[in-house]
Amino acid sequence: MKPIQISIFHTNDMHGHLEPMARLSSFARRLRAEAEAEGRLAFLWDAGDAEDRRIKICSISKGAAFQPIMNAMGYTLATMGNSISLPYGPQVMAAVAARANFPILAANFRDGTGPLVEGLRTHIVIPLPGGLKMGVIGLTAPWGDVYEVFGLHLPDFVTVASDLVGELRSQGVPLIVVLSHLGLEDDRRLAAAVPEINLIVGGHSHDRLLQGEEENGVLITQAGEYSEALGRVDLSLDPDTGEVLERSARVLEVPRDEPPDPLVLEAIAAAEREIDELMAQPMGELQAALGLDHFHECGIGNLTADALRERMNAEAAIVCAGQFHQGLPAGVVTLGQLDAACFSSANPGVTKVRGDQIVAALKRGLDPAITEHRPHGLRGTPVGRPQISGMVVEYDPEGEVGQRVRSVLVQGQSLEPNRIYRLAHTDAERMQEFGYLVLEEEQKTEYEVPTIVRGVMEDYIQRHSPVPVPKSGRWIYIGREM
Repeated sequence: MKPIQISIFHTNDMHGHLEPMARLSSFARRLRAEAEAEGRLAFLWDAGDAEDRRIKICSISKGAAFQPIMNAMGYTLATMGNSISLPYGPQVMAAVAARANFPILAANFRDGTGPLVEGLRTHIVIPLPGGLKMGVIGLTAPWGDVYEVFGLHLPDFVTVASDLVGELRSQGVPLIVVLSHLGLEDDRRLAAAVPEINLIVGGHSHDRLLQGEEENGVLITQAGEYSEALGRVDLSLDPDTGEVLERSARVLEVPRDEPPDPLVLEAIAAAEREIDELMAQPMGELQAALGLDHFHECGIGNLTADALRERMNAEAAIVCAGQFHQGLPAGVVTLGQLDAACFSSANPGVTKVRGDQIVAALKRGLDPAITEHRPHGLRGTPVGRPQISGMVVEYDPEGEVGQRVRSVLVQGQSLEPNRIYRLAHTDAERMQEFGYLVLEEEQKTEYEVPTIVRGVMEDYIQRHSPVPVPKSGRWIYIGREM
């Protein structure tokens, strides 16, 4: 009998680059057809982060409306990335999976030994000729302890994989693949620990492994980013035992003149129509336009700070201006306008902090080294100045950095350095290195999840519509403004 020939075409970290995705789909469809004409079994898999909240198809629908595009591309399997689950919470994966015509895997996306997050699967078993089988396990990046805010304490992915490999081997599955969104370093760690894995098809770290790499006998592959290239793994199996006789990996650049796939273009257009209808929904009314200024007090910042303080029942609130991309117009405000103004995925929270920690946060918020920085997570905007509620701050713009705050009132009373205050904020104000708020180890933030900033703004506008102009004069300049 002839060896069983398999071709696995794979992508990772496409991040919603729609036009390149349409070209990649044409390229992949052609290569899969050629492989099948040669008598090969051909598969198309994605290793996570096909979506991205920077495009409205994802941000408005929290990833669900994006799946018909993946269906049109012909995917037969995917592993869960972090582009949807991390910003919008694990609970959205059920709606995402419901619109995918293929299984979405993430065996370690659970709370300890508890049940898997709804909509996901740990692994699948694919039948091969001659009664043989191929097992595919999905793993996603744990992101340290970030998912704990959603109540998930992800188990060690090595242990999860090892247990599933043992289970599959006991069922007589000879070929085992891990479809991974762990990143290259953790893929290497996994291969070193579980050599019974035959192949790891990876993502998350955006690496382009032109011919793959071998770690402890395990072949590891990854195809770069942004739909620029398509990965291909060719396997030749013994038809009696399923043993891998030959294997190779390569990364194929999508030709620049590749015509876009008409099925994908049609799916994109349909998704955009769906999102246009959602974006037209009215959220409420503003009595006046709310402007945006990343480096000064501004209307949209004041409204959001007020909304956070009210939502979290806090005495004061602080929010970085970098979470806003534009202001809001007067009159009826739609979901689309609100999303364009703020598509941050930060979650609202409240922390009990001392007065001196609030002052320290305000001082950091006046440091150009922080305010002018443009972190990737803010999608192009600078961190900007803190937007505040429940406070009035006098500051000297010409003072030395770190000494510009002169006085702070909280709820009309002078701030007391050692008093404990309930401070509302989001996780964005706690960014490593460039966040305003620095907490001590024993201080814990109570987050409201899966609510995001836009949701807080939506509820506030609906509750107070027509919303009056937020009170200004929260920052009082002493001396000449820079």
